[in-house]
Amino acid sequence: MHSPLYKQLLIVTLLLIVPFLDSFHLPIRIKLPTSLDSQSEDTDSSSQLSRRQVGELTIASLGGLLTLQGTSTRTKSDYPLWGILPVGPYKRKKTIISTIVPDKIWTLDQKFGILNVQVPLRMTVVALSDGGLLIYNPLACTEELQDLLAPIIEQFGQPKHIVLGTVALEHKVYAGVFAQKYPKAIVYLQPGQYSSPLNLPDTFLGFPVGRTKPIPTDSSSCPWSKEFSTYQLGPFISRDGCYSECVLFHPSTKTLLVTDCVLEVDQKVPEIFNDDPAPLLYHARDKVTDVVEDSPETRLRGWRRVALFGLFFQPSSIVIEEADAAYAQRRPDINPDFLGVYPWTWVEPETKSFDAITNGLLVAPILQKLILSRYPIQTLDFADAISSLPIERIIPCHFGNDLKYSGADFRRAFSFLEEGGVKKGPRPRPEDFKQLEDAETSLLESGAIAPAPPMPGSMGVTREDIIKATEARCRKGICSQSAVST
Repeated sequence: MHSPLYKQLLIVTLLLIVPFLDSFHLPIRIKLPTSLDSQSEDTDSSSQLSRRQVGELTIASLGGLLTLQGTSTRTKSDYPLWGILPVGPYKRKKTIISTIVPDKIWTLDQKFGILNVQVPLRMTVVALSDGGLLIYNPLACTEELQDLLAPIIEQFGQPKHIVLGTVALEHKVYAGVFAQKYPKAIVYLQPGQYSSPLNLPDTFLGFPVGRTKPIPTDSSSCPWSKEFSTYQLGPFISRDGCYSECVLFHPSTKTLLVTDCVLEVDQKVPEIFNDDPAPLLYHARDKVTDVVEDSPETRLRGWRRVALFGLFFQPSSIVIEEADAAYAQRRPDINPDFLGVYPWTWVEPETKSFDAITNGLLVAPILQKLILSRYPIQTLDFADAISSLPIERIIPCHFGNDLKYSGADFRRAFSFLEEGGVKKGPRPRPEDFKQLEDAETSLLESGAIAPAPPMPGSMGVTREDIIKATEARCRKGICSQSAVST
């Protein structure tokens, strides 16, 4: 029997391919059996389905079966709407809770990822001084998560503000469902939510009608302005997507809430893996024939590799196997998903690459290479504003939690945008950027992203020169954030 992931991958593949079949003029036809065609002897002309109909019927049939199967729950960790975003750990969304500041700030973690590259996905809860809660970037709203929130709600009141501080799919796909469970909360969205591929209304993913609003661009206009300062980065528009983030600073606890703009990678395996270390054990092997035993050392090796895959997509220490060879050596016993294929071999230890991204705050390599380098002035202005805050703690939505860093540390993480680069802190190895550099070349050639302007601090280059060389893009009424001229 095929695994749930196999079915989901098939659906996703069809969803991606079907809209383009007509443009490629592929001669796809399905003939119905002649016994079913009593109306015409010419089955070739009257019993054919169009390419689009074939795809739609296939998707509808598989989707219907998965919906019927998936909406049932056996445990409180099950998420019946997992098929909306069919990624690991699929239906079972185990949740853990951590108290960051007693009676004030809590975080809840689940796992999120594909190909067993699963990393923490985090939501933050803050108790407001006048009662109620602020929720930053909701998670999958399982019964377990609701049970974990219940004592906090009983003591401090219902969620009042739900802030979706990003346009990233792994966050927004859960936010609408979460909001429906807490009908007293107003939902605030970061601009650019549905700018690609269609300019869909905010209610499309279940954001409640009548209580969904954009996050105000003026921080003082935010309904939480008495307790938080609000800072926004972006939106930055590409041809096919958008990056946009809202961060919140909580002065009374000196805590900065961020989504993706910075993170920390360290040698500590995240606690969320205690429940199910299978992704770590899968990645701990050097090749498909290796037998690994569950131990702290094995889990740590697996975590280091998961982190590298999550940040670089293809670390420099692996060699990708030929498809036929990988399939021939498949091992369903080590992972029933993906037909048991382990499609690479680690040819050198991962430790050099991993150590290079530790010991400090890091801007994710994909943001460095493909997005923020296109808007250096806007990004550094944002980082400069954050650097002046009396920060003692940063809570990101991925990787490490409750990070003890200052505003100066935050600003230092963005020095990759300046001539001379990062002088202190994580510096990814150039060879690990190879996959992203290849992607950058392809995206530039296709026009999907704009060329990067000169770096601030370059000889003879002024701020005005960089602003003029920064391509402003708009799509469907949403435009990239502009830089302020001096």
